[in-house]
Amino acid sequence: MLKILFTYPEALPHETLLLQNLMQEEWDFLHVRKPDYSREEMINFLELISDFHHKVVLHSHFELIREFDLAGININAKAMANLSYQDELTSACDVRDLCLKNEQIHVRGQRPDLITYSAHRFNEVQQLPFKTDYVFLSPIFDSISKVDYHSAFNDNEILTAFLNDTDRKIIALGGMDNSRIEICEKLGFDGYAMLGNIWKKYFTFVETIQ
Repeated sequence: MLKILFTYPEALPHETLLLQNLMQEEWDFLHVRKPDYSREEMINFLELISDFHHKVVLHSHFELIREFDLAGININAKAMANLSYQDELTSACDVRDLCLKNEQIHVRGQRPDLITYSAHRFNEVQQLPFKTDYVFLSPIFDSISKVDYHSAFNDNEILTAFLNDTDRKIIALGGMDNSRIEICEKLGFDGYAMLGNIWKKYFTFVETIQ
């Protein structure tokens, strides 16, 4: 199963130093999701984690994947609204962040090595108009990092039927911890992603040294 780590969405003190340690645990990919970061802030962040750029997937500022030779990008419903549909790759695609041609996503005229998507419903996955390397489905369990953000997939039979039927790789996200890895594998997921469980430990550690 794929093992994926998410950054905390907000800036944290010494976060990049912690990531240096965490990434030694053989995570397959690091998803950098910093929705409020400017381009300059993202550049500064990426420069501090240069040892594992080949595992970094960006959720914003997609144009930086070539500048830093990153693994790829993650698209969500909001990003889909800015997707340009083209019959062929034109000069317009060279300046647009996202272009779609023949079920392939291009970022400013070039195809990223890795394309991923964040979904919250079965039909959202089924209706994707482009190829993906994997798709996050969430929240599978009650969220650890978000209060009152509960699982949207409580019927395991329906969930397993969907996972067995789809041709896409599906990654479990939401409420993941080590005790639920085996559950996800039995359900039929192709991997899992962690966010709240990892960063909850960070906050606990900070509290103990203050």
